[in-house]
Amino acid sequence: MDASLFQQAQEQAQYCQVFSNARRIMILWVLGTDEMTVSDIASDVGASLQNTSQHLRLMRDRGILSSRRVGQAVYYRVVDNDCLINQNSMHEQRLKEKHKT
Repeated sequence: MDASLFQQAQEQAQYCQVFSNARRIMILWVLGTDEMTVSDIASDVGASLQNTSQHLRLMRDRGILSSRRVGQAVYYRVVDNDCLINQNSMHEQRLKEKHKT
């Protein structure tokens, strides 16, 4: 096997590993196409600031999010919205299924 191909597979696995945590998925849903502060994100996903910051840092390090600082506040946004594909349709499908029962 080609070493560079294996390296690409490892990088893809690390990227996908980010999405194995429900809290990180919720963070992506909350961010959508908006930019938000850490405290707003934490409040919206129901997590502590420390826990949210850890998730955000991991996602930023993996290239999923970017951040910028304005004074004391740190704002995060999704770098590539492709990871949010079908977000709305998943929510809509759940709502339809919920109303059927």
